[in-house]
Amino acid sequence: MINHSIEVRITIDGDDFSVFQGLFAYGFRVSVEAGATLFDILCRQIGISETYINDRVQTVFLNGKAVDDPVHEIVTDNAVIALSAAMPGLAGAVFRKGGMLSSMRSSHGVRSPEVSVTKQQSVVTLKLFNLIASDLGADFLNKGIFVKRDHFVQYFNWKESQLKSVCLKLTIDGKNHEMDDLFSIRESEGDIFLHVDSV
Repeated sequence: MINHSIEVRITIDGDDFSVFQGLFAYGFRVSVEAGATLFDILCRQIGISETYINDRVQTVFLNGKAVDDPVHEIVTDNAVIALSAAMPGLAGAVFRKGGMLSSMRSSHGVRSPEVSVTKQQSVVTLKLFNLIASDLGADFLNKGIFVKRDHFVQYFNWKESQLKSVCLKLTIDGKNHEMDDLFSIRESEGDIFLHVDSV
């Protein structure tokens, strides 16, 4: 279960969501039915298209281990899933799903448990990198994402000037605020629900 204490809604000028792109590297929390396959969670539960997973996502990590076939990996509660486009150099070739150099990994992918796993309502963390964050970020922000308070504050401290330049409206728990008020939430507890739209 996701516990959030503050709802933050930001309206930006135009459709350039790039100022938020780096936030996805920290990860955001998603309610899912764990015990399902990684493919099921990404496509059927989270809503990323199968074509996009097959064609655009070149590297998939589940709990820090590279995955070659999401169809055969079972996701458990509190799992961390990371998606990336093609990474440069030897590292990119080694970790690319189904790549010719995947045998060079110190641990060749994830192994799904042999025992049966009961499906249950759970929470996973989804991280998006490089072009994947650029491609999918706006859709997730339009729907709203849950981020840890510490990550939220750290990121927005870093991007403060850029945020102020694009932000047209800020509401915190339904009340209008100035952009400077955004940093007052550093003393709050729980996750932040962040929703971003554009005009």
